[in-house]
Amino acid sequence: MSVVLAKTGLSLACILLLIILFSQRKRLSAWLESKSVRVSLITGWIIFRLIPFIAVYLIANITPTSDVLGFWDEGSKASMGQVVYRDFWSPYSPLYAYFLGIWLKIWYSPKMIVLTMAVMDGVALWLSWHFFRPFQSRGSFLFKSLMYYLLPGSLVLCIVGAQEDVWMWLFVVLAYLVRERTVRVEWYAVILAIGLLMTKAIFVLILVPLFLIEKQKIRFLIPMVIIGIISLGILYPLVGMEFMQPMDEAKVLRAPNILSSINPWFFDGIGVGEKFWNWVGLVISVGLATLAAFRLQHADFRVMLSRVWVVLYATMMVIQQSAYSNYIFLFLIPLVFYIIDWSNKKQVFLLIVFNILCVVHPSYWWRLGMPRYLSPSDITVSSDSIIDYLIQVSIIILTGYFVWLAFPKKIAKAGIAE
Repeated sequence: MSVVLAKTGLSLACILLLIILFSQRKRLSAWLESKSVRVSLITGWIIFRLIPFIAVYLIANITPTSDVLGFWDEGSKASMGQVVYRDFWSPYSPLYAYFLGIWLKIWYSPKMIVLTMAVMDGVALWLSWHFFRPFQSRGSFLFKSLMYYLLPGSLVLCIVGAQEDVWMWLFVVLAYLVRERTVRVEWYAVILAIGLLMTKAIFVLILVPLFLIEKQKIRFLIPMVIIGIISLGILYPLVGMEFMQPMDEAKVLRAPNILSSINPWFFDGIGVGEKFWNWVGLVISVGLATLAAFRLQHADFRVMLSRVWVVLYATMMVIQQSAYSNYIFLFLIPLVFYIIDWSNKKQVFLLIVFNILCVVHPSYWWRLGMPRYLSPSDITVSSDSIIDYLIQVSIIILTGYFVWLAFPKKIAKAGIAE
């Protein structure tokens, strides 16, 4: 349980700093209004990403564990020229391992994987400034950046967990910014396709609502189809049907999710683990996201994407059987920068609690042996299982709350989301 205690301790330290800074929100925002965004974001990254990395992995010389070892296995083999899916197993898109492999050419160490994640997190935040700046003041954005840097869902999952989920947000924002500057839907589609090849299969889910509300559907679709055909033309002769390996992730049962929490009350009679529930989950999460997108189709794209992204991936986190609470890192940026009202103490408090629970639970659950509760008596078999189950239920309830905040309550007009 040492990792659990370490994550809890780091989370509490982050929360203490958050509370102190939040109490000075107005003063800080006013002070940051005159500061350079580039200098501020770089300084924040050095303080809250690079220095913790140096402290943990260079000074304390702690060896990365957990997911980092899996990323290291993929990246190191890719850096040696091995073929993904054929020579090594990967649950990620085909270019993911090779991108990590490029970084490992600089420093051949698992610690480089963590540093790569930290750099990509910084890039995602920098692109988010350009994405959100039309309707956020500099001071407001920089204050939220400070909060983001300190939230356990970003700091701990980035530096300790080395999670890559924020990459998906990076690519969708980059695609929009390129389209905005070039006015070319083709480049927008190309970058989205590259994002899919670089991250995870679940990136394809956001393409559904984006395609349905896209006015230039053919021009949007053609580049993706071409890139898809080229990718298959390269992969199939090399690996056959093994390129479907990322789909195997849907078979892995994790927690928390709605099914795992209600399963014991039905005495394991709802068929947890069956493919049927995966399809139900996809229909619900993509359906809600699509409905939100249509309600916001006349709003500013930034408003639409921020809300739809949170609705889609937060819902997926508690609907899909293979998802787990580390996925908070996937939708934390739009949640922090657009959905949360930082003048609302209730929302801020719940966001903090949500972050702590999402960061601690995966390690806690895994070290309990990844329990699967088949009856109510399984929950009460020990104090550890009671705590685990209560955390699961709390994460599900809080996720539902933030999805409710993000979901547009009525059709937007004139760029207004509510």
